[in-house]
Amino acid sequence: MSAIDPFIDQGVRARIQAELDRIEATQQVRILLAVESGSRAWRFASPDSDYDVRFLYIRPLDEYLRIAEPRDVIERPLDAVLDINGWDLRKALQLMMKSNAVLLEWLTSPVRYRGDAAFCGRLLDLAREAAYLPAFAFHYDRVAQRAWAPGEDEIRLKSYFYALRPALALRWMQERRMAPPMDLPSLREAAGLPDALNHAIDRLLALKARSGEAATIPRVPVVEAFLAEALRAPAPPESAPDRSEIRLKADALFCTAVRDGAAAW
Repeated sequence: MSAIDPFIDQGVRARIQAELDRIEATQQVRILLAVESGSRAWRFASPDSDYDVRFLYIRPLDEYLRIAEPRDVIERPLDAVLDINGWDLRKALQLMMKSNAVLLEWLTSPVRYRGDAAFCGRLLDLAREAAYLPAFAFHYDRVAQRAWAPGEDEIRLKSYFYALRPALALRWMQERRMAPPMDLPSLREAAGLPDALNHAIDRLLALKARSGEAATIPRVPVVEAFLAEALRAPAPPESAPDRSEIRLKADALFCTAVRDGAAAW
């Protein structure tokens, strides 16, 4: 989480911090966590990759005491560099209760722009407790299937990586019976991939680092074989977690965050 990161331009980092400050001021919210969530955090960015900034926020206490619920997302206009949007903490916790994999990815991003360590640690522990692996497996299988399918002789280089990362997440869950990290290097390190596949991925990473987002390449047989095998694997069997206990913990975390925010506003 160091400020020095080869995937994050320092000028853009400063612009992101300024934009987060602007969101807090204009939307009257407090940002609890802000991370990079796209290819720069996944560690396979192209030179023209944008910055996918995602954040969690809370509103003043009075906003949660009205009959009409406040809007639970904040979206900033897209430009060529920045894609910034965030969720209200209550929305994030509601999705967590449904084993949405996205929140856990944000919490394990290697690029964090801001966030209180104690609060984020509690939220990460709760998200891991709430994670239902068959639901995560379905999510990652769908992500990989959308990115990759056998067919034409050439494929977008970007598509390979958008399929490899969730395919490796599926293998992680099969072998470890726990929710996966979000970045490609962590997934690869734990996967014990054969040398031929690792060498192929290294070559593709080097190519992507100097290619545009629209670049296409001939299909790579060893990568094709791995994806086909990974996407045939069944979801890991597991009992659903006790939602009632987790809901009580989520309610307590939400109340604490809102009350602490009210005291500090």
